[in-house]
Amino acid sequence: MSEEKPARKPPPQTEEEQQQAPRQASRGRGRPRGSARRGRASVEQDARVEEIYTAPGGDRQGAEDVDARVVLSTPMRKPKVHLMAPATAPSVDLPRYMGRWYEIARLPYFTERRCVKNVYAEYVLGDDGMVYVTNRCTHKEGGIGEAKGLARVVDRASNARLEISFRTLYGVHVLWDDYWIISVGADYDYALVGQPTRRRGWVLSRDPQPPQERVRAWLDEFAAQGFPAKQFIRTRQDAPAQERAAGEGAGAVQRQPAHERPAD
Repeated sequence: MSEEKPARKPPPQTEEEQQQAPRQASRGRGRPRGSARRGRASVEQDARVEEIYTAPGGDRQGAEDVDARVVLSTPMRKPKVHLMAPATAPSVDLPRYMGRWYEIARLPYFTERRCVKNVYAEYVLGDDGMVYVTNRCTHKEGGIGEAKGLARVVDRASNARLEISFRTLYGVHVLWDDYWIISVGADYDYALVGQPTRRRGWVLSRDPQPPQERVRAWLDEFAAQGFPAKQFIRTRQDAPAQERAAGEGAGAVQRQPAHERPAD
């Protein structure tokens, strides 16, 4: 005897079965799992995108005589939560913060491994609200190192928390690092700058050679904020050119340290 094959189920005939059939057939073949989450993520990412463009105003006539500057930055990062982060200055007047700052001491970091002396930074506030940074230092072999960067404020309430970037990719600034102003003098004569991880820190001063007691007080202020003050290394700052010229005109005995002067 031949084995009987099971009869196939007839196609749905009733209206209710016809309405249920397409849903059963499409089950498992609809939109890929996770596509909704990716869609929401893309919308959130688009909301965080920030493009910064600066160029001189006016008509196009004579545009070739104008030095237009275009600055692009990567999207602002999501706010990070630092449970044990150091406190920052309650308020920073950015225009007063601009200008030249001399590095008095710093936590060792590989980006400054070649800098042995005369480390300073120039800050310029642009019309676009961005801070244009130029760092310079003297290398061991006598060469001058220079790095240009861009900083942007991420805490508009205090202007004490910024992000800074020294790297560009196809003209766009990338790899933004935290730049927090931990403290600033009432006369903007000194500033303590660090990161929430406390792995990087700088003591900055308008005076390239401040008194030693002031430097110790600044390091103590860093220590009170949880920074490893004992690991800071002092930065050698030569006397300004005008002071060196004045010193060269004085007598040789006056310029010698006391322990090197000849005995009377």
